[in-house]
Amino acid sequence: MDKITFTRSELYDLVWKFPIPQIAKHYEISSMGIKNACEKMEIPLPKSRFWVGPEYKRKNIPELSLNFNGNNEITILKKTYEMQLRVPLKSTPLLDLTQSIKNDVCAPLIVRDTLEKPVEIIASTKQYWESKIVDQDILLDKLEILDLYVSKENLDRALRFMNALIRLIQYRGHEFRKGLDGLDTVVFKNGVEIKVDLREAQKRLTKKSMRETWGYVFTGDFIFRISRRANKKEWRDGKIKLENNLALIMAKLELMAAED
Repeated sequence: MDKITFTRSELYDLVWKFPIPQIAKHYEISSMGIKNACEKMEIPLPKSRFWVGPEYKRKNIPELSLNFNGNNEITILKKTYEMQLRVPLKSTPLLDLTQSIKNDVCAPLIVRDTLEKPVEIIASTKQYWESKIVDQDILLDKLEILDLYVSKENLDRALRFMNALIRLIQYRGHEFRKGLDGLDTVVFKNGVEIKVDLREAQKRLTKKSMRETWGYVFTGDFIFRISRRANKKEWRDGKIKLENNLALIMAKLELMAAED
């Protein structure tokens, strides 16, 4: 079977009973597919902190709204089928634009081994983190620095990647800035705004011989996501690191903006 169909109530029960990665693994579907389905069906999702601590403390579960006029069923493609769909038989707009960006010899597509000539927001973010390590009481001003969720050990890599991406965004004639909501935003010439964020994946830790979660640790794998309303796309470190996907990310951003 290449796809899984859920009713609205079935999906609601699942996401509040099990963590999304566990559901995704069981049904062989993507976590982003589950999140997108929940957004379309107006199903609230638990925060990551919901799964920290014993099960008996998980009492604050919101009720499923009855004021939903959409379809009561939704279908999510399995990962294996998605991979088949991603093998193109011919050229696509995304592949064409990606290759065009790669062919531009002047395009800044290399993530350096050291942070060189950081743009202003990268320099401010670096300074903030250095101060934060010394003084844990320093408050975060989201309108001045990047909203990164990474470990201290991987901060330098995050800054180098984002510095290269911001330079590429600016080179392509777009603007990178903080939105009024405090989120990192790419602004295009047609006025379209797309939110972006970089985070480091975590894995759950459980006590021996128990299923109870007692914490999460960073894995070293980066996840980069772009989103505009319900339209989302994310990349995760794998055989291809994020640093080698700059042209693809830029192409997807521009095509997403053009859709509006």
